[in-house]
Amino acid sequence: MIRWANIFISMVLEALPFILIGALISSLIQVYISEDIVKRFLPKSSFFSIIIAALLGLVIPICECAIVPIARSLMKKGVPIAVALVFMLSVPLVNPIVIASTFYAFKSINVVLIRVIGGMVLSMIIGIVMSLIIRKNKNIFKESSIYENNCDCGCEVVDYFNRKSNIRLCLEHGSKEFLSILRYYIFGSFLSSIFIVLVKEETLINFSNKGVLPIFIMMLLAFLLSLCSEADAFIARGFLDYFGVPAVSAFLILGPMMDLKNAIILNSYFKKSFTVTLIGVIGIVVFIASLILSLWGVGI
Repeated sequence: MIRWANIFISMVLEALPFILIGALISSLIQVYISEDIVKRFLPKSSFFSIIIAALLGLVIPICECAIVPIARSLMKKGVPIAVALVFMLSVPLVNPIVIASTFYAFKSINVVLIRVIGGMVLSMIIGIVMSLIIRKNKNIFKESSIYENNCDCGCEVVDYFNRKSNIRLCLEHGSKEFLSILRYYIFGSFLSSIFIVLVKEETLINFSNKGVLPIFIMMLLAFLLSLCSEADAFIARGFLDYFGVPAVSAFLILGPMMDLKNAIILNSYFKKSFTVTLIGVIGIVVFIASLILSLWGVGI
């Protein structure tokens, strides 16, 4: 019990500064940078626009729950589907807070490079593949969405935004998002700490020798735990010694791209066929990339 409490508390305390910083920066972006401004920085076509979309995460740290409605709005305004999807998938992965928290958790530049560069490359591949798949079926949007003026991080409706000062909006949005992120993170830390304490090391070693099984397990955990990308590295670090870098990399890349809560939000905006296809493409691409890392014997 004491060991579990120490692991659980250390996970939460280590991640708190990054969760708070991420929530505050995200609230500033939400209030002061509109979708029109983002659109002006994204060329409407060409491979160059996809590269720019993948790099925007370095300067636009937007939370996962907020990125889906923004991506949909960009598509509605004429931004190519591939570009909007690359933007949606890469921004939560490669922002500076995620980079800092990942390095702090692993103390390894290799893991950071795999997550950042790998995340950008895979997001571009996924965006291009999706644009090819749905080229003949452009009607991907639902007519209305229960999240049209809301998001899981506590974003308020537009009318409410217009009645309040920007400073107050930043504080309210930041506090609500911090509490929302913290809720998911504490839940993930709770499960992860129990897993680490209860599962015997011999069992984990056996799993680590089962070929593709560790990758499947970590991808499933990433999807179900729905952790914030600014703090998930601290949980992933606990699995590193048992599952290895390729499986942990799958966890670090898949989670910010698509988790359970994002799948629900995505399905509220887009038709079910699009949502299922996107989840499938993300899963396949991330799995193949992790398998390649495993075959290469990549370590920390």
